Amino acid sequence: MNIKKIANITLQFIIQRLIEIIGLSIAIIGILLLLSFISYNPSDPNFIFPDNTEIKNILGFKGSYISDLFFQSVGFISYLISFTFIFTGVNVFKSKNLFLIIENNFFMILYSVFGSLFLSYFYENAFTLYINGNGGFIGNYLSANFLSNLINLNTTIAYYFLIILTLGLFLISINFN
Repeated sequence: MNIKKIANITLQFIIQRLIEIIGLSIAIIGILLLLSFISYNPSDPNFIFPDNTEIKNILGFKGSYISDLFFQSVGFISYLISFTFIFTGVNVFKSKNLFLIIENNFFMILYSVFGSLFLSYFYENAFTLYINGNGGFIGNYLSANFLSNLINLNTTIAYYFLIILTLGLFLISINFN
C-alpha cells in the first residue's frame, strides 16, 4: 500500500468537493439575489428610508436591504448580475475551475458600468426606482461626466453600441458558447 498515493488521491478528492461546494454556494447566492430583486418593493425599509413598515420582500429585512443596495447603485442591471452568479456557480461546479469566478466577475463589472450608463442616459425616467433612476447612482455619475459628451456625438450609434457592448459582456460573463 502506497500511503503517498492514497494521500494524494484523498487530497484531490477533498479539493474537488470544496470547489463543488463553492460553485453551489455561488449559484445559491445568485438565486437568492434574483428572488430578492423580483420581490423588491420601494416601500420596503432600506438605507434611505428606514421605516417600520411591513416588509414585502421574500427574503425579509436582509433581502430588502440587498435589493435596494443593488438597485440604487447599478439599477436594473442588477437582474443580469444575479444571472451571472447563477451561471458562474453552475460552470464552476461543472468544470471545477475557480478562475471562472475572477473572470466572470471582471466581465460583470464591465457590463454593469456600461449597462448602468446606458439605462441612466437613455432611460432616465423610472417608475419603481424613483431615487436614482434606472441606471442607479453609478449610471447617473457616468452620464453626468465626459461620457455624456461622447454619447452626444452620435446618440444613435452610442445607443446601439452600448446595448451590444452590455449584452456581449453579459454573454461572456455567463460563458455562453
